[in-house]
Amino acid sequence: MIKKGLFGKRKKRKEPQTIILGIHGLGNKPPHAMIKSWWKKALLEGLKKVEGAPKNFSFGMVYWADIMYPLPLNPRIKDPDHELHIEEPYIAEPIPTPKIRYTPWHLAKLGFNKFKEIAFLSKNGLANYRMPFDFVIKQSFKDLDAYYNEDQTKAEFMDQLPVKSLIRNRLRRFLYKHRDKRVLIVAHSMGSLISYDVLYMLQNIYTIDTLVTMGSPLGLPMIRENIAKDLGIPYEDGDQLPTPESIDNWYNLSDEEDHFAVFDELATFFAPNSKGIHPTDMLVDNDYKNWVTNNAHKSFGYLRTPEMGRIIADFLHKKPATFWEKTKKLFK
Repeated sequence: MIKKGLFGKRKKRKEPQTIILGIHGLGNKPPHAMIKSWWKKALLEGLKKVEGAPKNFSFGMVYWADIMYPLPLNPRIKDPDHELHIEEPYIAEPIPTPKIRYTPWHLAKLGFNKFKEIAFLSKNGLANYRMPFDFVIKQSFKDLDAYYNEDQTKAEFMDQLPVKSLIRNRLRRFLYKHRDKRVLIVAHSMGSLISYDVLYMLQNIYTIDTLVTMGSPLGLPMIRENIAKDLGIPYEDGDQLPTPESIDNWYNLSDEEDHFAVFDELATFFAPNSKGIHPTDMLVDNDYKNWVTNNAHKSFGYLRTPEMGRIIADFLHKKPATFWEKTKKLFK
């Protein structure tokens, strides 16, 4: 941003030295500006739980739902059976008793989805086996199917690039734009897969201060196998995947009732990088379990936990490394 100074001279407004980048997960989302605002509000709720924490920060949203869905979810639609209805809006704490009266059909659909998650994503469920995993992904998780199926291109959605490349490019552009800042990435659900892939692929180009994954399916056996195959990482069943060299800190938040994060001990599945960094796993309480959808996976519930607030506060309080400190780190 350029503004006029004294005597008509123009000077450049100083940009913030830190930025938090959010990247959302599976499924259609509200419009970009709305979900960005909701994420920041939830993060600010978490910061309020930390004494002495900063009250504001620079925030950007890596939004990719529009690649998969022609229309965003619409806050004006009140019919719970409409495909663009927002089932789980952002609600400030504490979560109230929901006022929406759901139809029996809608409640049955919610129950079936919950059963599907438990049967598929439990530690002894179908996610451990390739054929049922691929079948369920194709039938029920459109975004993941497009992401991991190299043959499915954006041509089906009126473009030519693979969906995977389009999604990854959104994060790549943000990293390039903010390459001179200290960056913290908050990645939810499928956003954690995208973040891992991009940070691994660009590990010799960019370094980020902190990665926070929440509700992450990175521990699922077939997901880890997919990642290794896709990125050309030598891998046999039981092997650890590498923590990208581009990460200086990695925190993984999960709720015990979040079925997408049932393999929640990511430190077991990811080997340390050369800096000794690997996931630090933290169990948290996602209060969206108290909403009508009983969703311990919801992003807003993770974003406002005290644990997230502490991570964000520590990042914002941290002083940038000096040139000498960076040089010493290179020659360790």
